[in-house]
Amino acid sequence: MPKSLIHILAVVLLIILGISTRFIFLIDGESILPNFSAIGAVAIFGACYFKGLNKWVIPLTILWISDIILNNVFYSQYYDGFQVFGNFWVYSSFIIAGLIAYKMMSKPSWGKLLLTGVTTGVVFYIISNFGVWMTGSLYPKTIAGLIACYKAGLPFFRNTILGNVFYSFVLFGLYEFAIVPLFSMPQFKLLSTQTTSM
Repeated sequence: MPKSLIHILAVVLLIILGISTRFIFLIDGESILPNFSAIGAVAIFGACYFKGLNKWVIPLTILWISDIILNNVFYSQYYDGFQVFGNFWVYSSFIIAGLIAYKMMSKPSWGKLLLTGVTTGVVFYIISNFGVWMTGSLYPKTIAGLIACYKAGLPFFRNTILGNVFYSFVLFGLYEFAIVPLFSMPQFKLLSTQTTSM
């Protein structure tokens, strides 16, 4: 099997592993650790290890499939009928997180990975809560309502940051220290300041 194909399969499997974290804390359809998942880490990982449009297409496709499962199996009581698409604001955050990671990790390091995880978590918090305020009926369409929405999202914000940072290190660590030595795949050189093309 060509190394390029092994590389793609390895990265896809790690992304699937990351997306699976959306399910592991579910109990009776409710998450005991809401937002502590690898969604942000998957966006960062995909942006660093894929070329071209695949940086977003492959991770987004896996996210979309997981949304279909979540929304129609675990959260079906909140919807009328079969749900094909996920939340627009989450997907927008996902794409922007990938763009941020692509820029911030152009000269990679573990320190930059930490900063990228925190930054993308902040972006997700801002965009997703704005979406809740804009499209939902829980908060009045006023500045006070927007502030109340952001305040209500603070516990989720903490878990988002923790999830981004923790799972980013897990995914990058697995790739750099397990996949690379096993299959002699291209490294992202997180332990140096050099860059490599993906």
